Amino acid sequence: MTCNILPAWPYGIIGVSDRRLTGLVAGDIRTNRSTKITIFRCADAHGVIVYNGIGADENGLTPSQWLLHLADTEKLFDRSLSDVLDRVRDDLEIRLRPLRFKYGPKAARHTFIFGVWQQGESILHCLSNYEQLRDTTELAEGTEAVTESVWLAEPGARTRIVATGAHPSLANLRAISEAIAKSTPDRVKARCIKAVRDIAYGRSAGRGSVSATTQWVFMGPNPDQVWFGHDIVGGGYGQELPNLINIAATVPFGGTTMSAQIGGGIGMEIKDAYAGIETASSVSHYDPVKQQVVFDEPKCGTCGTPWPASHAFCEVCMYDDQHANGED
Repeated sequence: MTCNILPAWPYGIIGVSDRRLTGLVAGDIRTNRSTKITIFRCADAHGVIVYNGIGADENGLTPSQWLLHLADTEKLFDRSLSDVLDRVRDDLEIRLRPLRFKYGPKAARHTFIFGVWQQGESILHCLSNYEQLRDTTELAEGTEAVTESVWLAEPGARTRIVATGAHPSLANLRAISEAIAKSTPDRVKARCIKAVRDIAYGRSAGRGSVSATTQWVFMGPNPDQVWFGHDIVGGGYGQELPNLINIAATVPFGGTTMSAQIGGGIGMEIKDAYAGIETASSVSHYDPVKQQVVFDEPKCGTCGTPWPASHAFCEVCMYDDQHANGED
């Protein structure tokens, strides 16, 4: 389980996702730095993809890596949005079959949400085998077929808010809607982050399937209007970034005065990236044996929860300390 919140309105689309990955069967916490957001540009649209359901398949690949595989092997995101949606749907059906056979239809449920700008309009697409946009009904068992549902802007109802996975409270959804109507995109983003954090620090007290740390993206109607970042409970040493395909985005550092643009045009992919704002050599390093960058994530010595080296504090212990001191 994860938590995604994706509001869309005439001037912006925001995507916020938590970062926790739990085991498919046991539900144990595997990592607190799973990237669940992919930002992309294709031939006729640009947008963001979030997901909930399967955290990783039998080969240890996450759904974000499924998308990157399609980009690498088929150059899928060089094509039209309709081609992207059709191919991701077909690929998802194929990947769910062995999981369905081994673990049953209740476990083999998955959803991809696309928030896209196409011809100046914000559009939401859902690819799922157990839920649809604008329908609160969720099937207890995932079907063999993955279907698509679409939510277009309508006169008098151009603002839409989608929440998948663990659902936020109605009060938090109202707060997001009010921020869209009366405030700035930064305020909307902050309300979305708070909604995810409230789920993480709810009944499970930070130990459930949703983490309090999030990744986020804001994008406007033009492909050069993309900002993204990483919200860490208690602060951290840098930014761990969503994946980028065929697009550049701006990441803020240290408030509103410093930023950097990362990514590029057609053929460019950025994945599993870290951008430091101060020296923290223990956060990441290149492993010549694995031939990849490795991010340290030891388990907390107090609670045993995975603690990414980019985090200044363990988010579970921080929650415990705050509540022991009577703080909200």
